[in-house]
Amino acid sequence: ETPFVMYEKYSRRDVSLLMNCGKDLSSTMYGMKRIGDDVFIFVTYHMEQTDEDKNYVVGMPDYADVFDDNMIFRWDSQIGKGVDSSYMQSVTTAKRKHLFVKKSDAESNFYYMGQFYIVDVKEAEKENNKGKKEAISKARVKMQHPVRDDLLRYLQSGIAIEENAV
Repeated sequence: ETPFVMYEKYSRRDVSLLMNCGKDLSSTMYGMKRIGDDVFIFVTYHMEQTDEDKNYVVGMPDYADVFDDNMIFRWDSQIGKGVDSSYMQSVTTAKRKHLFVKKSDAESNFYYMGQFYIVDVKEAEKENNKGKKEAISKARVKMQHPVRDDLLRYLQSGIAIEENAV
């Protein structure tokens, strides 16, 4: 049903090619990309803060994208993409939903974590870089298959160290 192998690493370009897009769509695959009946969510588990103008707490990730356990993942949409946005409609109405995760910006490829379904989506707000509150969507999703323990530990490693440094 899918050309992807669980826990293998893929670039955005690989995803584009494996989905037979006919052209390289990797430059448009940030956060979320819908291709036909499939939606792809790309997540950096530990976001790096590089822009001094960002209005975020030092050491904290931009988005609250996190595994609660090996089955439940919490994902925040991009800022300005509320529950009723076409962006979120693309996610919720896709027949197949795929999650790709990399640990940090130091990695270029994403682990294919498998397919998921949405448990619930709630409207929320988040401050943009200028301090203005905008709509976002907070989704709780359930993985089709449990995430391998060793990979989950790898992705989560460093969280306690980063929190203590704040």
